[in-house]
Amino acid sequence: MKKSVILLLLVLLSVPGIVSASSDENISQKRRETAAQIQEVNTPTKVERSVKVKIASNHAARLKKRFDAYYNRLTDIITRFEKRLAFLKENGKSVTSLETTLASIKTQLASAKAKGDSAVAAFNAIPDADRSTQKAQLNAAKALAEEARTLYKEVLTSLKKALKSLKMIVKPALPAASAAVNNAL
Repeated sequence: MKKSVILLLLVLLSVPGIVSASSDENISQKRRETAAQIQEVNTPTKVERSVKVKIASNHAARLKKRFDAYYNRLTDIITRFEKRLAFLKENGKSVTSLETTLASIKTQLASAKAKGDSAVAAFNAIPDADRSTQKAQLNAAKALAEEARTLYKEVLTSLKKALKSLKMIVKPALPAASAAVNNAL
């Protein structure tokens, strides 16, 4: 009984394979057609490329907004810093070292702004071209944006150090405390 059931199952399983078997030529033709359909689906259309360009231009707008916010905020801090230096200079404090530091910070800020503007321009300049060209230009624009961000961070770090030096001029601390502040710089 068991043997007959197993034999019947094997026969039933093998019959659809025998009935649906077709020639090798038909199978290879179907495979070619399927491969062509897959390739058509995977190739980016003009619409998809333009969407990528639109995404890049939107990213450029966000970067411009962010870099402008960084620049405006740091410029405001530098302006307040200059006012403090002018007030201290009027009261007879020596602030020449801080003025030179502030001048170098301004040049750093100008270079950061220029790098940020070039990154935004690079994102806006991505053409409606093939995917490999877009990818290379996108990576270059990302690198420029990261460099600009790093430069803005360096400006902020330099400003923090200058403000600590300004605090030391305004309120000289006890010798032990001033050593700790100098070590923190």
